[in-house]
Amino acid sequence: MRASASCAPCAHDLVFSVRTPIWQQRWRARCSGRSREGWRPVAESAQGKQARRITAAAGARLRPAWIKVEDKGILSIHQQVISRNYRISLSTSDNRHFVLHIRNVQESDRGGYMCQINTSPMMSQVGYLDVLVVEESSSDVVVREGSNVTLTCKARGYPRPTITWRREDNEPIPLGAWKNGKKTQTLVQTYEGEYLTVTRVSRVHMGAYLCIANNNVPSPVSRRIMLHVHFPPVIWIPLQLVGAPQRANVTLDCHSEAYPPAVNYWAKDNHKIFLDNEKYSLSVRKGGYKAHMQLGVRQLRERDFGTYRCLSENLLGSTEGSVKLYDGKYFASEDGFSEDNEPKDGTSQGK
Repeated sequence: MRASASCAPCAHDLVFSVRTPIWQQRWRARCSGRSREGWRPVAESAQGKQARRITAAAGARLRPAWIKVEDKGILSIHQQVISRNYRISLSTSDNRHFVLHIRNVQESDRGGYMCQINTSPMMSQVGYLDVLVVEESSSDVVVREGSNVTLTCKARGYPRPTITWRREDNEPIPLGAWKNGKKTQTLVQTYEGEYLTVTRVSRVHMGAYLCIANNNVPSPVSRRIMLHVHFPPVIWIPLQLVGAPQRANVTLDCHSEAYPPAVNYWAKDNHKIFLDNEKYSLSVRKGGYKAHMQLGVRQLRERDFGTYRCLSENLLGSTEGSVKLYDGKYFASEDGFSEDNEPKDGTSQGK
């Protein structure tokens, strides 16, 4: 006799097989291993997934039965399902292979399953199904930038699973430590342990973290935890001084970072610019906690020159930056441009 287990990852199904010799041969039953209750798990599934089949092979004259060992409950006899559990079904092949299906595996399905053959004396094979359960994990976490945060993920199963962390976007995980009064940081792709601690969390740490429980028995179980990092708006303006001649079109740029996402807008002479019109065109490109705002000014006239303000506001604060638009041609100056046309930038942070 032999017992084997495999997983069909496409269907998220567990395949647990127990094969026996044909009936004419001499039968010898043996236990397939050890578990906490006395068996080694020859099959394992994540809770909620599907145990696709448990299979026994027998001669045509025999009537195999499937029995749940712990409660002695008879699941099936020959080609008939006895159990009232709607998740259990049976299929046969050539009246020799008897396949027990367990759908939507639950923790209560954990335990021993016996394939019993009506030989004289009776022969049987026992295998153990374990269910890997993530019993405790953090929900989505919201923290202020600069604070410390610990993500938790615990699982149980047999053998005991290990917990591995990684970021969903495959960015490295920053691990901080203090050494000689100074903070040091190490970047790792994965981290092993039930607790993942990030010290002095920043906006670059924001995103989805996966905790993966694995004990080398298919298939691993994972949980997704979102880390949200809140911080007030920050504005960076690449060109603070822009010159253009009358009747020209010009575009002003402003970059902001904020979370929760900020309300961003432009203003000139205390008049807020929210909508496109004949004079102005607005565009905002957003990605994560970043936003790139552009204000297009068409057909410049004398009244269009002056100071334009870029403003950003969220629940944690507000900030603004300014661009001075003047009448003239682009040129290098100490106020705004270097000789190689690289602008002096301006950065302002929310209060």
